[in-house]
Amino acid sequence: MVSQIEAYFEQRQERVSLPVRLYALVDALLFAGGEQIKRPLATIGLFDGTADASLADAGPWLIDFAETTGDVRQSLFAMGESTAGVSWLISAYPFAALAEELARRLDARLPDGRTALLRFYDARLMSEITSLFSLAQRAEFFVPAFDWLVQINGELTKVHPHA
Repeated sequence: MVSQIEAYFEQRQERVSLPVRLYALVDALLFAGGEQIKRPLATIGLFDGTADASLADAGPWLIDFAETTGDVRQSLFAMGESTAGVSWLISAYPFAALAEELARRLDARLPDGRTALLRFYDARLMSEITSLFSLAQRAEFFVPAFDWLVQINGELTKVHPHA
């Protein structure tokens, strides 16, 4: 049986002239049920290579859906059916390049000049975060993705492009 996101991805592939891939973006602690686990294959930690690299196994993970195992896929589907949620990205970017682009978006500059972690990798917060963006910020933020969807409690919602 094909999942809701797989069906959406198949339809999207038919309408896009470039080869695209399906990626999952998750908060690793939510993926692991609050426990630290070994990072699955076909996964890049967005904190890798940053000042927060020691937290990479507990931070945001980008997962290449086509290259991961069936167990990881089932875990992603379960997250999408739960309150934890999962973000799904459809992109023409290669895996490592997309991870690099997303890692650049982790820090947000506050009006007082301080830097804060932008938790866009938490599907539960993404719709609210997106609503705070200006049109220009939205265009800049979503450049690497054709589609950015969140799935929470089984409901698949487009965050970008906005319907």
